[in-house]
Parts: sequence; structure tokens; C-alpha cells
Amino acid sequence: MALVQSVNRMSKPFIKNSKIPFSLNLGGKIRWIKVVLTGQIVLSAGAASGTLLAEGGPAGLIKRIIVTVTPAPGSRYPGGKIVDCSPRALLRYAINQHNGKFIGDISATPMSTGAAGTYTCYLSVPIYLADSTLRNSYDTALNTDQGTYQSVQVEVDTGDVKNCFAGNDRTEDYSGLSVQVLDDRIGLPGVDTLVRYQEDHAVLIAAANTRAFDPVMPQDGAFESWTIMTETGTPYTLSDAILNRVMVDGPTYKHDKYAKDIRQTMLDDEWIDLSQTATGLYHIDFTDASIRNTVPAGGLDIKFDVNNPGGANLDDMLIFTRRVVAPTPAK
Repeated sequence: MALVQSVNRMSKPFIKNSKIPFSLNLGGKIRWIKVVLTGQIVLSAGAASGTLLAEGGPAGLIKRIIVTVTPAPGSRYPGGKIVDCSPRALLRYAINQHNGKFIGDISATPMSTGAAGTYTCYLSVPIYLADSTLRNSYDTALNTDQGTYQSVQVEVDTGDVKNCFAGNDRTEDYSGLSVQVLDDRIGLPGVDTLVRYQEDHAVLIAAANTRAFDPVMPQDGAFESWTIMTETGTPYTLSDAILNRVMVDGPTYKHDKYAKDIRQTMLDDEWIDLSQTATGLYHIDFTDASIRNTVPAGGLDIKFDVNNPGGANLDDMLIFTRRVVAPTPAK
């Protein structure tokens, strides 16, 4: 009997400052993958709780998530790293999928400070391969049917409490903590899908500039969306004092919006809920809810009007991009 739908789970002990690999089974179209930190964390001894870094704990215990697909011999599908992101970018993008709300650790005793204590943890970092914001949401599900890929590997790069709180000197016990990978898939045999690539990269700001450019913006595939997180100083504080304007000009697309224009569109299109803090978050959707409206990444003239309140190279834009690549047409 062909696969109809399944949710799969794998679990490994958390090991700090390590690369924890998972190999997903093949078969069916993967709609989403979730990396979950769950269990118990114990901080003891020491004298300094430290200063909050970014989302703090436990999100800082994961430094990066990488998903690599290797095409099967003769496959029409592209390979490589289809996900190469910090959990910060994935969690902030997920606001768009969660009715405009940020969802972090949902446990009863989250590690909100670096104080000594015992903390329970349930943090789910979602990777959306097919998503509810597109009218044809299965178009970008990861096709792992026979003949497409010979492997799908998830790598979770971990940190420690010092990646959550700068200056923390506590003794750490992660023996009760695990890293789990869940995936949800559906059987659609004989159906081609697009391959979605998700990555984030930081652009340091050396000085105020009305026409700053991004030297590492991806040039292949077609863009679905950007989520821009503007951060000032250390420790990575989201700020509305950095981005003034985004200008994109290309053969098939033109975009010229000020920061408040972008924020208003986020509210109008329900990318963010008015009750939520949107400071430092700017989401630009190229598709207008249809995968047919993606914008070719090559040939775009992209400029940012930015301020530099923190000083040279102490402010940045963390840019999370989503783009799609089509498999080679069947002969």
C-alpha cells in the first residue's frame, strides 16, 4: 500500500558544542521537518548568570541547522544544502506560519535567565518545506520518492549555555536533554515538486549608507521571500533604528519600500499580529501567496538604505532567504 501520511521521529542525546547528525528515511513528500530540544537542563554552582544573547535559552543551544540532500544516480532533482540556517531565522520566519505570533519554548519553566536551577525544555524549531501561506502548498514539499534522492541528512550544530547568556559561568548538566527530529510527509506518487532552499546570512554595516549592497545574496533559483532581522551592537538586539528602505530592481520585479511600508504590509497581510513585538523584523513576500510569482534571483539590483547606530561593523542585517529550484524536465 502506498504511503498516505506519516509523522516520523528520531531522538539522540544532546551533546554540547557538537554536530549531531540524523538520516531521514526516504519515501513520500516531506512537508515539514522540526528540530526539537526536549527534556531537562540543570545549571548549578558559579556566580554569574550572564547577559541574554538573542533569544537566550534554550534557543541558543542550537547554533545552526543544516539539511543536505544527495541526488540519486540519474536524478532530475538538484542537491546540496537545502537548509543552512540559524534557529533564530527559522523561529522568526515561523511567525508568518503561526498567525503572526512568535512561539519559543512552551515548557512551564523556560530557561529565561542563566540563573542556577533546573529547567524543563520543549523548543520546536520548524523547517517549512510545504507551507500554509501558498495556495498550492505541496508544490515545495521535499520529494523523497524512489529515484529522487539517495539520502536526506539533518545536522544539528549545538552550543552551550554561553551561547545563550554571555558571561555565564554555571556548571551545565544536559544529561536529561535530547535532540529530536520529526518530519511529516504525505504520499503523492508521480507528482513533481520544486526544491526549496533556505539559508540565512549576516551583512555587517560598516557605516550609514543609502545604497548598501549584500555581497553574499544567493544568485540561483527564484526568491519566494526574505525575512530581514536588523540587529544592533552586542548582544544581537533587534532594532528599528537600522533599516530605512529596501530597493530591488530586476527584469520582472521592482520593489521600493520604506521600513514602515514593509511593516504595514506585514500587518495588512497578517504576517505579524498587532499584539506582537515586530521590532527589527521585516518580511518581504515575493509570491503574493502563489508559487507562480517567484522572482529569479539572478540579475537583481538590490540596495538597502541603512543607519549605523552601534558603530562600524557592530550592526548587521541577518537575512533569511527562501528560494525554489525546479527539477530538470522529464524526457
